[in-house]
Amino acid sequence: MNLFTFSAHFGDENACRTHFKSERDNQGVICKKYGHTEHYWKQDKWSYECKSCRFRTSLKSGTIIQHSNLSLLVWYRAMFLISTTKKGFSAKEMQRHLGLKRYEPVRAMVHKLRKAMGNRDARFTLEGMIEIDEDYFTVESSEIQKAKGKRGRGAVV
Repeated sequence: MNLFTFSAHFGDENACRTHFKSERDNQGVICKKYGHTEHYWKQDKWSYECKSCRFRTSLKSGTIIQHSNLSLLVWYRAMFLISTTKKGFSAKEMQRHLGLKRYEPVRAMVHKLRKAMGNRDARFTLEGMIEIDEDYFTVESSEIQKAKGKRGRGAVV
């Protein structure tokens, strides 16, 4: 996705909210109080309400965006910037690109996004033939088993 299609799809807060809600609906919402999985959508409150116990769950609850005062539009733009560049973004540079005044919320957001991306990457392991910048490496699964638990100098990669 390039900048123009991103802006067309997620140009305002409402578009980001609608997309975020559809993604939450696909994943499913679990009641924090009793663990029920069936909910109503309360349009006026932008929250889910449990069909059984009537406990309300906000749209952001249970996500990395949960306690953030930044808008979903800012989060979506930050995710786009991080995912489309080969180089990393410092929090200060992200603050400048997003046009925000305060550094602390941007730093927290970037930290949460990096942590979520790291957790996602930790679930996948590379095996077989791997091409990295026109070089080929073969990873044997027995080498991976030996390397587990050993870090730093002397670890087999």
